[in-house]
Amino acid sequence: MAEPFKNLVNAESIARIGQAVAAVAPFDAAGFERRAVAGLEPLELKARIRHVAGALRAYLPGDWRESVRVLLAALPEQPPAKVADGLTWWPLLQLVETHGLDHPETSLAALRVLTCHASAEFAVRPYLERHPDLAWAHVDAWSRDPSEHVRRLASEGTRPRLPWASRLDASVRDPARGLAIIERLVDDPSEYVRRSVANHLGDVAKDHPALAVEVARRWLPGRRRLVEHALRDLLKKGHPAALDLLGHKGQVEVSALGVDPPRARPGEAIEVTATITGPGTARVDVVWAWPGTRGWSSKTFRGAVRELSEGDRWHFRQRLSMRPVTTRPLRPGEQRVFLRVNGIDHGPATFLLLDADPPRE
Repeated sequence: MAEPFKNLVNAESIARIGQAVAAVAPFDAAGFERRAVAGLEPLELKARIRHVAGALRAYLPGDWRESVRVLLAALPEQPPAKVADGLTWWPLLQLVETHGLDHPETSLAALRVLTCHASAEFAVRPYLERHPDLAWAHVDAWSRDPSEHVRRLASEGTRPRLPWASRLDASVRDPARGLAIIERLVDDPSEYVRRSVANHLGDVAKDHPALAVEVARRWLPGRRRLVEHALRDLLKKGHPAALDLLGHKGQVEVSALGVDPPRARPGEAIEVTATITGPGTARVDVVWAWPGTRGWSSKTFRGAVRELSEGDRWHFRQRLSMRPVTTRPLRPGEQRVFLRVNGIDHGPATFLLLDADPPRE
């Protein structure tokens, strides 16, 4: 099992920050390290980042511009090659996010440099909220930057509903500014940037589905992979215009929907099977519904897409793991499985989720 990211923010990463800052300016590295390590252990990832950032601020110069100059001088010449290495520098971004809002010009310029070492997608959001005109002017310049990290920040940092981040309410209401940025980046030479463009349009689709489909229509036919990723949530929900745009249609028939085995325990797996008959382009998603405290909850899993001619029979099979995850609590009892084919639900088939095995004596 991979080590939790939070464990990478530790005494060693704190010492790297202290040594880097002390190498470019008078700095009590030992005092900073003691303060940053104290109370770190029980904290989760983002709380650790905030804790280290607070300790760092206490030992930097009082003048914000001088503090920023020191932080930028302390950065290594080359950006880290691994995401895990970038976590070392995340507290610097948190410092700018938390303490730099009264000096937006200096701070936004710093984020452009810092994002090459650890993404500034979270740190820029308070500036978009408090200093929107200035921040969006910087975003516009970032979208033209030679660095793919900076161009990605222009798209990722302005996503209306960026995961793990505060929602940008103004962009949720009116996504026009963000759409103008991603229109410029949709053909970026970097896959890293284009993936962010797709995710940005996916955020727009959550609040403005018709607008997102219209943007996607303009982007086709040459950018199909990007569009499919951008509209993935609409496609899973069976949104008619999104399905039609991507050609998922036809009078396909579904029969023999079943689940094997009929009983399973947490940690095991089931297999969903069905027969799908053409003609048409069949997009199949699997909907797993489980009983909750306030009715039924569900999650949709991407299945597959297949072109079927008249009389073709597709023997569809998909495995679903019963492994517990934090975003999907396992609730014992009857479970329901639907096949969503071209936006139409078929089923359900049912199976019984048992309690976990009792402990052995």
